[in-house]
Amino acid sequence: MYQMEFYESITKDERNEVKLLLKRYPKLSRIVPELRSRPQLTPKQQQRLDEWGPLVDEINVAFGLIIDDEVKQIFEHRYMNGMKYSSTIDRFWDRHRRSEKTIDRRIALGVDTIAEHLKLCGIIGKSDGKLTVI
Repeated sequence: MYQMEFYESITKDERNEVKLLLKRYPKLSRIVPELRSRPQLTPKQQQRLDEWGPLVDEINVAFGLIIDDEVKQIFEHRYMNGMKYSSTIDRFWDRHRRSEKTIDRRIALGVDTIAEHLKLCGIIGKSDGKLTVI
């Protein structure tokens, strides 16, 4: 008898890689629709669209998988809207009287949800143990 994982466990390196991707997300989420709306792309633009488009799409899907509304609000403020960590702490501590550690746990839960989905899609992590980001 063995225990199956619905999602593969996320490593510390994968979690850090997802955080880096999420820091780039606000800019990428504006560039991708712009590139998609253009009738003609240069080869470099097409390459970027091919790389970034699936990433942005899958992060959007993964964000929708966050069930807890409070986690979703905090995560959206921090990463989807690209706000600074201190701004996120200030906003949610003042509004909800949550401690910094509680807010950190909510952010971490959101990051893990995104990481699990990106790993499931093959965007991060490979079975050979090498971290790969498209």
